[in-house]
Amino acid sequence: MLMMRTNIPRILISGVKGKIGKTTITLGIIKGLKEKGLRVQPFKIGPDFIDPSYHTLIADRMSRNLDSIMFNDKTLIHSFINGSIGSDIAVVEGVLGLYDSPDGVSELGSSAQISKILKTPVILILDAERINRGLQAILQGFLSYDKDVRIRGIILNNVANQKQAEKIINGIEQRFKNIEIVGSIMRDSEIEESMSYRHLGLIHIAERWQEYERINNIAERIKKQIDFKKIIEISKECEELVCDCEEHNFPLFNIKVGIIRDNVFSFYYPENLEFFHKTTKKLYYIDSINDTTLPDIDLLIIGGGFPEIYAEQLEKNKSLRNDIKFKVEKGLMVYSECGGLMYLTNKIRTFDGNEYHMIGLIDGSIEMIKKPVGHGYVHLKVIKNNPMSKIGTQIIGHEFHYSKLFLNERVSFAYKVTRGYGIDGSHDGIIKDNILASYTHIHVNHNPTLFYNLLKNVEQKRQY
Repeated sequence: MLMMRTNIPRILISGVKGKIGKTTITLGIIKGLKEKGLRVQPFKIGPDFIDPSYHTLIADRMSRNLDSIMFNDKTLIHSFINGSIGSDIAVVEGVLGLYDSPDGVSELGSSAQISKILKTPVILILDAERINRGLQAILQGFLSYDKDVRIRGIILNNVANQKQAEKIINGIEQRFKNIEIVGSIMRDSEIEESMSYRHLGLIHIAERWQEYERINNIAERIKKQIDFKKIIEISKECEELVCDCEEHNFPLFNIKVGIIRDNVFSFYYPENLEFFHKTTKKLYYIDSINDTTLPDIDLLIIGGGFPEIYAEQLEKNKSLRNDIKFKVEKGLMVYSECGGLMYLTNKIRTFDGNEYHMIGLIDGSIEMIKKPVGHGYVHLKVIKNNPMSKIGTQIIGHEFHYSKLFLNERVSFAYKVTRGYGIDGSHDGIIKDNILASYTHIHVNHNPTLFYNLLKNVEQKRQY
């Protein structure tokens, strides 16, 4: 056991509902704090690869996920403390609305729950479109709903003009004496356009690296409408966090791992990548568009991303596709999640109806669907021994895909899906020769033993 503690100043940015501007406002806050000379550590609540990519760009520190469903409380606190080392202030972006949760009944998985676990004051975003005094009723409801959640600041978003802002601010200040109004963000069509959604949410920053100035300018415009003196004061209203945390001292495995990580396959949790860095002899990053062959590796990992968006480029890189197929058929082990699973199939049929050839290691085709096929947390029960887990193991991960896999062959499945969709609504985790491929994303902090088992199996296989 390892005793860890922190009293780092921190705030949690949430809203009364989802899609209220949390990410954009969080970027402005990160930028403003950073420009005051503070080292800002960003976090995102829930399973999300995209919003953290924006945090990372502005903060110059890797944003990390906090999840009270995939992690237990000790792991969550440990992740926060460990991730905050070397920073001066932590900014946590919430998920959905403050009290919203996956089951809609309990607080499990909500931003409110994590604010209590991390003893963190909340800044609540209110949408000011076509409303003024009614916001007082909304705020009153949020303040009284759970008295253990410390809502300490308000940011008004989508304000039409200064006159409306004054009405709202005067009303709130007269009625609520212990709430600080820390920002009033004017409606901005350019920001709305720049931060618009694609089918999985915002566009991942890996695809927008050429737009850095544009995104930075958006953060700058938000920053100018925030009161950072009040933000910093509120951030100091936190209690010390203490954690008696379990240490995992895994050995160094004598294997070489390749991870396809580029604009196409960019969905990787930082902790997962760090795990492979710490536990393997050599780690290579591979570009699915520009590299023509694999390096000399023992395990290939292909994460999630947007192969449907880059399907034409993936098809054109026939050299890499053929090399992967050849080496896997010769014994190279593969672990893939979501987009990686899609890449292993015969072909992808995109939203516009065009079809593109993929690797062809799994005999089946992917079809993109205009509404989510699988979205949210996934609970898995292992029904067949595999390189990561044994029969009976329970796993919690998440999925978010607008695609379906239509198989032309009989396959063995590693997992029975007890919550979620997976590959066919009942199963996930195709086991085929030396391939384990699923729609489910797994975070190493949920159960590090799963990834330890994977590397151990690869090393044992390598010795023969």
